[in-house]
Amino acid sequence: MAKRLARESQTYSANDQIARRVYRARKTPSDIDRTTDPILAFHFKGKNDYIIARCNKEPEISIKGKDQTAGEVKFFAYSDFKDYTEKDVIFKLKDDLTLVELYSKGAIQKLTWDSWEKFCRWLDTLDEDGVQISLKLPFLVYGAVKNQNPSMQNFIVEAVKAALKNHKSSKEEE
Repeated sequence: MAKRLARESQTYSANDQIARRVYRARKTPSDIDRTTDPILAFHFKGKNDYIIARCNKEPEISIKGKDQTAGEVKFFAYSDFKDYTEKDVIFKLKDDLTLVELYSKGAIQKLTWDSWEKFCRWLDTLDEDGVQISLKLPFLVYGAVKNQNPSMQNFIVEAVKAALKNHKSSKEEE
């Protein structure tokens, strides 16, 4: 079965192919907030630095050092990847890949893969038509209200119950 999946898997050879596929599958058309763009991190054997790919309409590739904080990046010339360009680094080193991470952002849940093949198989499953807001809404609502006092979850549940009850009552009256 693994051989069949490998044969059927698409070949990814450019940053924009990966970024576009992840972006279209994980962002809703109404989500124009750049801070919720999907972000992938690529870790390679024998490298302390790792590659960050911001998945949007124009993919952005940057390098993070082992001890760098959020927002800091390294120049290619001063990194473990100085012999590569941002266009070819991921694909030339894909056989040395040890971990790919999809960071949790907005309605995007964290995912990880430990090989290029597994990551590509996941990419192949993505629907390029994008995720409808109705599928993300429960996750977004839960994230917005969890751990708030008083429990906003209870208010939402009660509001939904009341709306359904009122809708049912008005149908019965007709």
